[in-house]
Amino acid sequence: MKSISVLAVLTISVLMIACNNPNGKVVEEKKSLEISTVNSSATPEAKRLLEFIYEIQGKYVITGQHNYLGKMSVYTDSIFEITGKYPGIWGGDYGFADSTHDIDNIKYRPLMVPEIVKQHERGSIITLTYHQADPFVGEPCQFVGGVQSKLSPEQWTEIITDGTEANTTWKEYVDRLAEELKELQALNIPVLFRPYHEMNGKWFWWGGKEGENGFAAMWKMLYHRYTDHHKLNNLIWVWSPDKPWHGLKEYYPGDDFVDIVSLDIYPEQDTNVVFRQEWYEEIKVIAGKRPFAVGECSTMPTLKEYELQSGYAWFMLWSDLGYKFNTEDQLIEVFNSEKCLTADEVKEMRGY
Repeated sequence: MKSISVLAVLTISVLMIACNNPNGKVVEEKKSLEISTVNSSATPEAKRLLEFIYEIQGKYVITGQHNYLGKMSVYTDSIFEITGKYPGIWGGDYGFADSTHDIDNIKYRPLMVPEIVKQHERGSIITLTYHQADPFVGEPCQFVGGVQSKLSPEQWTEIITDGTEANTTWKEYVDRLAEELKELQALNIPVLFRPYHEMNGKWFWWGGKEGENGFAAMWKMLYHRYTDHHKLNNLIWVWSPDKPWHGLKEYYPGDDFVDIVSLDIYPEQDTNVVFRQEWYEEIKVIAGKRPFAVGECSTMPTLKEYELQSGYAWFMLWSDLGYKFNTEDQLIEVFNSEKCLTADEVKEMRGY
């Protein structure tokens, strides 16, 4: 039975937190907001995280950095070495491979929760991407052929049909991650959960499936598995397509299943414009009143671009692409700017 999202009304009283950090950044909110969490049983920590993102949107941008499972926080630490600041968001993944693709080797999974605890205590918000193995290939698998793979219409139908062999395998894989997320819930750590990203592309096995029985059906299946079956209430659900190509709404699972919208944006050939204004305007329409962000990037939005696209709540650099596509001077400027928030500032503003 389809669960109905209930409006969790979080009344935000007059809030002014003067931060004891070098930039003296302040979040000031003088009006009441009604913040809808798609999971009506969301933990207080998850609700407060979503509240914080609503508060800073349009005022500040949270800096972020993705890290491979097999390298843990190498890229986050590299950003600190360059800028003197830890990113405000720590991004990770659950992996899918073996030693032949060691950066995503599932043998490192036991290290993930302890690392998340460390980064959370430092002040970083946690986000998790999920490159799930194709149920017809099995886990562990290679990236190309196992995560980037093609399914027939019949195979797709089998995965989203309860009780089939492929559906049982799918449940087995998502249940493994659920156990890790339960550990984080017990530790009162909320997660910006970003599964099955870039679904409007055709490179991942879950991608390119339009309509109610396409990608949207699997998103809802995962939502119900985690929310109703596993009682995972520490997740903020982030829907993260690739740049908004025509027909993007065909992949949207609906407002009852999405807390935040984000875009993965990488440079295109034959143009110097990375963050197109029309993409920004389109994602604003899809997000509606919800926050929206840059889920992945290599080139950062510039401070000048934020003057026209001020609504992005965060950006997340992908692995080592951050310091391959941006100069050290650019990284230092952005991570130390008045506009952008780093881990120490996030921690001060959130008051823990």
